[in-house]
Amino acid sequence: MERAIARSWLGIAVLVLATAAAGAEVVTVNSILIAHRAGATADGIVAVVGNPDNSIAMTADDLVTLRTAGVPGKVVTALEARLAAPILTPTSLQPDDPRLVDLVRLSTSGISEAIIAEQVRQSNPAFELSVADLLYLKENGVLESIIASLMATHPAGQSAPGAVPTALAAPPEIDFDDLVLVRPGFLKKSRPGRLVMQDDSLAWVDAADPKDNFEFQITGLEKVWFTCQARTPENFCHQINFQIVKGPEYRFRDVNQESGSNVAVLKVMEALRKYFPQAAFGSPDA
Repeated sequence: MERAIARSWLGIAVLVLATAAAGAEVVTVNSILIAHRAGATADGIVAVVGNPDNSIAMTADDLVTLRTAGVPGKVVTALEARLAAPILTPTSLQPDDPRLVDLVRLSTSGISEAIIAEQVRQSNPAFELSVADLLYLKENGVLESIIASLMATHPAGQSAPGAVPTALAAPPEIDFDDLVLVRPGFLKKSRPGRLVMQDDSLAWVDAADPKDNFEFQITGLEKVWFTCQARTPENFCHQINFQIVKGPEYRFRDVNQESGSNVAVLKVMEALRKYFPQAAFGSPDA
């Protein structure tokens, strides 16, 4: 009798040790079989299975294996009760457009909404979201503003061919701080300052010397584009560039580029797209 009790406790101990080996209380088909063969009682195994702190790593096929091996029915029944909810849980949705998997990764990585929206706007080809795509994005917590940006890339969400995009009325004045005017040439230092959007012009306000202030017309722009660095999983756009029609080129870099921020240049581009959608956005070579 004492020998049988000892075997029973040994079997339970084996089960407990087996479930704890992975660093968490995980009950597997092997740990159940080991405990059963070591002489653990059905009640002892059921107690381990029923412990809500433990998790069950099994499938319906594993339960068949346990029955075939002679594991008591009450143990299998206890396992079935724990597995009922996971077995009935539907498989996670998958998008029709595989690019959305990377977009969800961006969304959950802490990257700002503005950066993701700009990445979406530069996507080629455009997104054409299906019902499965929309459900996948919603299930993974993607912001509705990002979903709207995705939908806007599709021709159905844009203006008809040949139509002039409708521009919103710009506020009287918008200031864009944390910028540096990039001046080409080995001996020319880049200068900190800010851009000011007023009516249909952009004015540079130099932080050190007002004599270096200047202004140009947004309606006179030939091209507006970003300078970006290739990074994983997205491009890091840290500089906004302006080419004046038959005029100079101006380049403005985010003052916080070295620390990994590009919020300042993204704000400038976002305002231009919002209030001057007719401007020519894209690479100067395009």
